[in-house]
Amino acid sequence: MNIPNQNQDTLTGHVLRQVRRSSYEDPMERIPPGVEEVISRGSCHVGRLNDKSVLKYASDFNDPNYLMSIKIEYRILQILGPHPRIIEPKGLAEDGLILKYYPNGTLRNHIKNHPYETLDRRLEWCKQIVDTLLFVHSRRVIHCDICLHNILLDDNFDIILADFQGLVISRETGLTMLDGLTRECAKSYMPRENLWAASYRTDLFALGSTIYHLINGHEVFPELDSIDDENTINARFINGEYPNNDYVAGHIVERCWRGEYASAAEISCEISEIQSAMRVVGEALKQMGVEVPIEKEEGEEYEGEIEEKGSEKGGKYGDDEDGEYKDDEDGEYEDDEDGEYEDDEDGEYEDDEDAEVL
Repeated sequence: MNIPNQNQDTLTGHVLRQVRRSSYEDPMERIPPGVEEVISRGSCHVGRLNDKSVLKYASDFNDPNYLMSIKIEYRILQILGPHPRIIEPKGLAEDGLILKYYPNGTLRNHIKNHPYETLDRRLEWCKQIVDTLLFVHSRRVIHCDICLHNILLDDNFDIILADFQGLVISRETGLTMLDGLTRECAKSYMPRENLWAASYRTDLFALGSTIYHLINGHEVFPELDSIDDENTINARFINGEYPNNDYVAGHIVERCWRGEYASAAEISCEISEIQSAMRVVGEALKQMGVEVPIEKEEGEEYEGEIEEKGSEKGGKYGDDEDGEYKDDEDGEYEDDEDGEYEDDEDGEYEDDEDAEVL
């Protein structure tokens, strides 16, 4: 895969992505039998079947490419296998892919509706996302659309990574073997010569934008629209015109955007170092008799908090008010109810020889 030259200071040699994404309700749309409510719209829609399952299906029933992309997602989930932080597939149906339903919705909606979520909790989510992506990469899968809209919350409000319409690369040749043709929105997109080229580093670039969003509570370049200002966003990333990194984990975000990390394992270690430093500072403050702010319990209301229409409490995954999210606006679903899978705390995952796609 081609890795873009992050030191290039002009637009020369780069093709700006012109993919347009939208999410809207069409009064003429066909809804598959059994779908009680459409909870997310995009090139692929997500409809709630019941309290346990949802159906991911093509928005255009006349385009076979959408259904093929959904089938590729199912195959990628099979390659990944069961994991406590990855959405659980329940099988293919005539109209699409059945997935587990997560009523707590997306992490994007959650932090929007809970702006006073603690920094400790936000960092823990960052760590979970990074370690899950490290596992995904160990199976030679490129996610291709890491963003808070594609991260769900389980019953314990831990993350579930969803929307796997990315690609699988061969261990022997490094060539693409499966491609669901999903790519990032402008604010998560690593500028490159070939729009469709993707690699581990393009995922890590998107991870940087995700960490920025999670820590700061808003997307990068909030004054710009991902669709209308797409060229401006690409130009800023190409020219290294990043926001000030005077926030926790800001140096990590900027290194992701510069393409300086070789793997998610390096990012996981740096986040762990920040968490350890915060614990040391917290203990020192306690010993000095300085009162440490008490964290809010999950579900406790915050004074002055504004509830958003279509929040996760109603089972709504979309939010998507600016239409920027994506070829597959999925709000996807699961949690690992039996908790049988342990998180890899040091971020190390063994490559699974049996996961090769033939």
